[in-house]
Formats: sequence, C-alpha cells, structure tokens
Amino acid sequence: MSVALRYKKNKDGSQTAFLDIYENKVRRKKNIGIRIYKSDTDKKEKKKRAEAIRTKYHNELLDKKFDIVSEDKRESDFILYAQNFIKEHKGAGIKKYIYAYEKFLDYLIFKRIIKEKGEKDLRYKFHVVNHRIPFNKLDYKLCKDFKDYLYSEDSKLTGETPYDYFKRFRAIINQASKESFLLEVPTAEIKIKKPESNLKKLVLTEDELRKLARIECGGFEVKRAFLFACFTGLGAAEMKELKWANVKNGRLNTKRSKNGNPIESKLGKTVISLLGEKGPDNQKIFKFASDTTVSKHLKKWMERAEIDKHITFYCGRHTFAVLSLLKGASIVTVSKLMGHKDISSTMKYLNYIKDQEDQAIDNLPVLDI
Repeated sequence: MSVALRYKKNKDGSQTAFLDIYENKVRRKKNIGIRIYKSDTDKKEKKKRAEAIRTKYHNELLDKKFDIVSEDKRESDFILYAQNFIKEHKGAGIKKYIYAYEKFLDYLIFKRIIKEKGEKDLRYKFHVVNHRIPFNKLDYKLCKDFKDYLYSEDSKLTGETPYDYFKRFRAIINQASKESFLLEVPTAEIKIKKPESNLKKLVLTEDELRKLARIECGGFEVKRAFLFACFTGLGAAEMKELKWANVKNGRLNTKRSKNGNPIESKLGKTVISLLGEKGPDNQKIFKFASDTTVSKHLKKWMERAEIDKHITFYCGRHTFAVLSLLKGASIVTVSKLMGHKDISSTMKYLNYIKDQEDQAIDNLPVLDI
C-alpha cells in the first residue's frame, strides 16, 4: 500500500502532477489537477499543494486499512448523508426511506433540536434543513430517543409503521458505518420487534358491511369512498386521483401509487351503484376531505353501527383482500387485484384466514364421549 507523487512531462514542456496509488495489489493513477509551467512563478507552492494532496490520500488509505474514522468524516453532516443515500438508492422501498427521513426531522423539531423543515426537494420529495447533525453527535441516546418517539403517540404512527421507519433509519446508519463515518454503530444495541398482525381489528365482515350500508355516515362522500375501497382494494392515494377515464366498460384501470403496478378489475354491481352518474373523463370521481376529517367521520360511523374496531380508510383495502380470499379467489389473483409487487405482501391475509379457520375448529363444542 503506497501513494507516490509523480510528474508527467508534456509536449509543451509543462509537467502534470498525478498520484500513483498502489492498493490491494492493484495500481491506479489519479490526476490531481495541478500543472506546472516553465514560466510559473509559484512552482514551489504548486509542488507543496501536490504533496499535501498526496499526504491526504495516503492517510485515507491508512484509515481504511486500520479501520480508523477520520475527524473530517466524523464531523460531516448525517442529514446530508441521509439525503444522498436516498438519492442514490436503487432498490425497492424508496418511499419508506423518505418517510423515515422525514419522521426523523419531525423528531428533531419535536425535541427542539431544529426549528423547522426547509424547502422541499421537488425531485426526491423530501425536505432540506438549515441545520447540521454531525456523525459524532449521532449517539446511542439520540437514536434510542428517536425509536421511542416513533412508538409514542406524538409520532401519530400505528401498526408496523414505527418498526418500518426505524428499520430504514438503521439501514442508513449501517451504511454510513461501512463507509467509516462512525466509530461505532449507535443503533447496534437498540432492539425493535416487528408487531404481530392485528388484522382482526382491521377487517370488516360481510355482516358489518351490510350494517354500514344501512347506517348514515356524517359525510356521505366518505361513506361512498370507503365502501368503494372495500369492494375494489384501492387505497386513499389511488382514490384521490381516480378519474372517470379510469372507469370504462364496467372495468377499473388504474395504478398503485406506491409502486406503479397496474390494477385492472371488473366492477361489481355494488361498486357501479357507488359510482353514481358518470362525469367527464378528466373529472375526479371522489371529493376527499382532509385525512383528519375522514378519520373523524369513520370513527363516528363505526360508533353508530356499534362496530368495536379501530377502522381507518386503509382498512377498506384489508377488508377487500380478506373477503376476496374467503370467496375463493387465489392468493395470486388477490395479489394482482391489489397491485402488490409479489405475493409476499398478500400472504398475511392468507395467514389471517387460516387463523380464523383454526379458531372455528377450537370453538366447536366438546362432547363427553
């Protein structure tokens, strides 16, 4: 392992400085952007700068070999690193990385470490901030506090979401550690457990759907949209953008907003009745209120129907999946109808049905024979 400073003589008599780097039995050259002409009056200064660059590269190789974290890296900004991680991420799940990053900013605001978010990057859909969090300040306590915040009511997150977000946050830190930005991994001793599925409280039965159809909801548009979701499997993100152009000849054609996968299905009688009178192709089918207003209407509606379940708009999607499987649809068919990337995301519904079947057997009477 070595870094040598060499000079290449050019046709015009000038010299170009470059580094001859030898690492892991591989030799490579690197131009360092310094050229010395015969007429230069600052030859000594240029040579000193070239030697300083050689020393810097040599020290970086030593740091890498002996697993030493440089002070420059330890003092660099974690927030900027996270932004670059998201920009360079090529795999699936990019949205969850963005959401995890955004929730980390929310935590920093909650703890008054930063005042507010800055402007939003229009391409990558995340906010920038005018505040640095150096890697040498990213310790166990801060990371543990962030985890506790995700699982608290202050984060307004439920279900598997806190687990998913911290998992992405940890992945970014692990990558930074591999690139020698950290002396130790601050999340290594922080344990998180994926919560068990609680679909029973998130799925409506046929009888409950019939009851909801009969009972008034404070917001008629909420009732219409939610029941539509229960019979199509669309989420709020898709329905907010759904236009009459997506409904043609008794069929639904749209895309899953999360992954862009196509969703194509026949519209049943219930769905057609929920649609009502057709409008222009470019007109949206549903007029959505704010998420908060929708949640309030759903809660009061469930109370009127005496349904003791924590039902959110997304539960319409869960209900569609479970009822489709109960009616005989295959796991592959349901996966396609929901726009899942693969059937691994759909398997939780099949597991739920098996649990229900086992429970039905357990509930049979025991006879003394």
